[in-house]
Amino acid sequence: MKIAVSSCLMGEPCRFDGRACPNEAARSLRDVDGIELVELCPEVLGGLPTPRPPSEIAASERVLRVTNAEGVDVTAAFMEGAQRALEIVQRNECKLAVLKAKSPSCGNGRVYDGTFTGTLAEGYGATARLLRGEGVRVIDEERLGAALAASEARHPGARPALLAAASAECPVLETERLVLRAIAPDDAEDVFAYCSDPDVGADAGWPMHRTVEDSRAFIDAAACEPHVFGLFEKVPAADGSATSAGDESAALRTGPCIGSVGLIPDPQRRNVDALMLGYSMAKPAWGRGYMTEASREVLCYGFEELALDLVSCTHYPSNDRSRRVIEKCGFAHEGTIHAAEAGPDGVVRDLESYYLTRVGWAAGARG
Repeated sequence: MKIAVSSCLMGEPCRFDGRACPNEAARSLRDVDGIELVELCPEVLGGLPTPRPPSEIAASERVLRVTNAEGVDVTAAFMEGAQRALEIVQRNECKLAVLKAKSPSCGNGRVYDGTFTGTLAEGYGATARLLRGEGVRVIDEERLGAALAASEARHPGARPALLAAASAECPVLETERLVLRAIAPDDAEDVFAYCSDPDVGADAGWPMHRTVEDSRAFIDAAACEPHVFGLFEKVPAADGSATSAGDESAALRTGPCIGSVGLIPDPQRRNVDALMLGYSMAKPAWGRGYMTEASREVLCYGFEELALDLVSCTHYPSNDRSRRVIEKCGFAHEGTIHAAEAGPDGVVRDLESYYLTRVGWAAGARG
C-alpha cells in the first residue's frame, strides 16, 4: 500500500521559511509492514523556491486565488504543483494522502484565510482540493495522529485500521455478545446457510445465494475490501463467562457466522471522508438486538479509527427492522431517494436515506 505524504512532515526542509516540520505520526508510517511512503511537496513541484514568501488562499472567494505576503498572485504555481502532485499520486496508485495542516497547498478543512493575520477559515489547499476531487482520501497529520492513537488504544499492537487495504488486515472488533472479524473461506457454509434465505437477501438488496459457490464468491469479494466484518456469537466458557476477542482461543469459541456488517463506499456520495453502513443477518438472530450492537461498534471504529466525517445508511421503505436499527444508532433521516435501484427481483425501489456526522456521533456517545 502506497501513501502520499507531505515532504515537510518527513523532515525535508521545504517549507516557505526553509524549515521542516517533522511529525511523529507521519514518520511512524515508515515502520508499518507493507506501507511505502511517496513523499512530495506541491509548492516545490510548482516551481516555487525555498525559502519563499508565505502564501495564503483567499478563503472568502469561490474561485481559487493564492497570493503571497508581498501581494504577488502565485495561483498558477500552486495549480501546477497540485497537478504534478496528482500525477505522482495516480502513478503510484495512492488512495490515501497525509498532507500538512493549514497549508495553502495541503490544508484539509482549515486554511489561513488570506489576510495574513493568522486567522483560520474553512477551506482546502490547492492540492488537497484536486486530490479529493479525484477520489483520494486526504487527512492532515493531526487527524492521522488521532486515528493511529485510537487504533492503538482499542487494539494494542494490531495494524492501524486506517492502513488496512483488505478485510484480513482490519483489527478484530468485539461487543458484549459478538466478535466481528474478517470472513474467511472456511466460513462459506455458514454464510450460505443465511444467504440462501430469500428473506435475507431481499431486504439487503442482493439475490439469495443458490449454491455455496455463490457464498465463496461473496467472501472473496468482501476479502478484497477493508472494513467488512463477519458477525460471530461469543460462546460462553465453561464457567458461564463470555469469551473475549483478545483471547487467543476466542476464534475457537465463537459460533458460526450469522451475518456481516461493514463500512463501504456510498454510491450516492462523492465524499472521500464518508462511507456507508451496510449489514445483513441470519433470520434466527433477528429480534435480539445484535445488529444494533454490532453497528454501534462499527460506527465507533469508523469515526475514531478511520477518522470519517460522515456515515450514511439506507433501507427499503418496507424494511422496518432496518429502520429501527438505524434510528437506534442515532442516524438522522435526510429523505427518500426515489427510484434509486432495482432489487434482486428487478423491481425499481425507493431508498430511505440517513446520515450520521462525526459531531452527531460524538454528541450521542457522550450522552
